[in-house]
Amino acid sequence: MKKIKKVLAVILSLAMVLGMSLTAFAATPSNSDKADLTITGLEKGVTVKLYQIAHAEYGEGAVKGLLKYEWNTGVAFANPDEPTVDEINEVAQNIATLGKLVDTKTLGEGETSYTYNAEAGAYIAILTSADNDTVYNPIILSAAYGKEGAEAGSLSGAEIDAKDNYLYGTTAVAKSTDMTFDKTMEGYTPDKKEDGKDIATATVGQVLTYTLNAKVPTYPKNATNKTFFMSDTMVTGLTFDYASLSVSIEGQNVVKEGNEFKLGEKVIATAAPTPSAENPTGFNLNFTYDNLISDPATGAVYTPVVSYNAVINSTAVVGGDGNNNSADLYYAKEPNSGSTWDTPDDKPDGAEGVDKKHDEEIVYTYQLALHKIDTGDKSALAGARFGIYTDEACTKLIDEVVTNENGYAVSTRVGAGTYYIKELEAPAGYSLNDNVYKAVASWTTATKTVTGTVITKVYTTEKPYEDALPVGWIKDGIFYAENPGEGAEVAYIKSETKESSSVTEVSKNDTIGAGTVTSITLGGEEVESIPNTKLGSLPSTGGIGTTIFTIGGCAIMIIAAALFFASRRRAVK
Repeated sequence: MKKIKKVLAVILSLAMVLGMSLTAFAATPSNSDKADLTITGLEKGVTVKLYQIAHAEYGEGAVKGLLKYEWNTGVAFANPDEPTVDEINEVAQNIATLGKLVDTKTLGEGETSYTYNAEAGAYIAILTSADNDTVYNPIILSAAYGKEGAEAGSLSGAEIDAKDNYLYGTTAVAKSTDMTFDKTMEGYTPDKKEDGKDIATATVGQVLTYTLNAKVPTYPKNATNKTFFMSDTMVTGLTFDYASLSVSIEGQNVVKEGNEFKLGEKVIATAAPTPSAENPTGFNLNFTYDNLISDPATGAVYTPVVSYNAVINSTAVVGGDGNNNSADLYYAKEPNSGSTWDTPDDKPDGAEGVDKKHDEEIVYTYQLALHKIDTGDKSALAGARFGIYTDEACTKLIDEVVTNENGYAVSTRVGAGTYYIKELEAPAGYSLNDNVYKAVASWTTATKTVTGTVITKVYTTEKPYEDALPVGWIKDGIFYAENPGEGAEVAYIKSETKESSSVTEVSKNDTIGAGTVTSITLGGEEVESIPNTKLGSLPSTGGIGTTIFTIGGCAIMIIAAALFFASRRRAVK
């Protein structure tokens, strides 16, 4: 409070009570007197417009010195020593008619303060900036006589820090608010790019939780524009869960009722699913600013935190630029320009006095490609069904794939991690390969890509065949890799479609990275293809001697069996 009083003494040292005559001074005030008015805490690009709202009148001849302070016509403060925030803001809203523009300056490179050599009187500074995200409220300054500690009769100026809070009347207000907006993501699997940078990866059905944090500016009660609005629209590869949208305030109980978020009886925000309630791919969230004020006496406002979930779906972009999703914050940058946005039905794009910030998160998905061949002639084999597992014991199935006519199968349900491949059904006329193969999916191992192959899987809650294994869960028509809770049913792969079956090996582009893992190992050794053996044939791994030995062994067994049965017949006789 002492600091506030000191600031008031400087800002509003209309200590001689503007409008009243003053007594004699040791030094005689004159209309040539000037003093510096300074605003600190600024940065490049800030434009300051300084308006005079009161001036000094001086006597001449026998009556020299300061006679009185005169307010501009229309400017009226109930208490000139302590004008309220609303009174100051009302003057600022009508400054074009109530004030006299005395100076305009835009700060250049390296400049952090503004100074004007002013004559005696009261002034209001209107600050704006196209180069930064700061919201400025009107600042009142005065050049006055009789400042405490100054030489009697001398004119004293004022120095104001634009980053401080100050008190006018009974309401506090921030002179400026440096706006921040941050979108974060949880639920992904971390991976590292070659430069060591952490990236987020996920598999189809994986749930991602997004959180939005934003600085809430301090607006005067009678500001005409107090817009505070957030929005997000999901990319195609993300399925938005509108029911998960929530608003929280630390230490407070925020209740969601339909599309409204309430703090007690006050509606602090209203949401709208976009583009429609039937097919929500995003949301708009409009805040009621006045209901976010927690303490008018201190100027404190609640800081809401917005969170919501999305699920990676089968249309997610593999590798490449990833699945980039951004959110936007709209806020009134000029509180006395335009009007407060009051509906969530549309975004305030282009609204007068409103600025926008955005932040984004990127999630990458990979895919796993395998090739099936005949052991003998190395020809491609179609119709082999494989399970993709997350454990070596092959108990945690996440996907099933079937090889096409070129012998290739691709799983798009792969994020960063180690996966195991096991054949579940061999091609017709071939024996089952019971080996378990290993593949490591990461930014650095995804060195090849399957071009032109787009796979869409359809999931069902009914077994498509007798031995089908579950690969996840379905709830409200959305596929989940992990059980999302009450109402979820076990999911199976019903079918899959491919737009193209061509597979081409392409070297990875170090800039965007490829998304397909084709490096598969067995016992630590890399294999190019997974082989199958025809039924009724035996693999030959030795020379002709081995073959003769095998045939001879079989003949001996046949002869021994014949002698055994002949001996038993003689014994019976």
